[in-house]
Amino acid sequence: MGIEVNFEGKVALITGASSGLGARFAKVLAMAGAQVVLASRRIDRLKELRAEIEADGGAAHVVALDVTDYASIKSAIAHAETEAGPIDILINNSGVST
Repeated sequence: MGIEVNFEGKVALITGASSGLGARFAKVLAMAGAQVVLASRRIDRLKELRAEIEADGGAAHVVALDVTDYASIKSAIAHAETEAGPIDILINNSGVST
């Protein structure tokens, strides 16, 4: 038995969206109606994911983000809100290795 959720009208920012769990979170949220903002350093992969989401009828935006750089974070959030509107959901999936 599955649970149905509806995120119509919501904007979700997903960090680390270029692969793995981040990409899966983005697909699931988009299928539930959210407009997703895909954020990562790997822009080419984000563009591929955006194409997949849009082919399935979802809405997605791409934004460059390096979570180790404060200026990049500020810029990514500003870009996301300009493109999609205020962020309602944050999936902070980026891992930083040292």
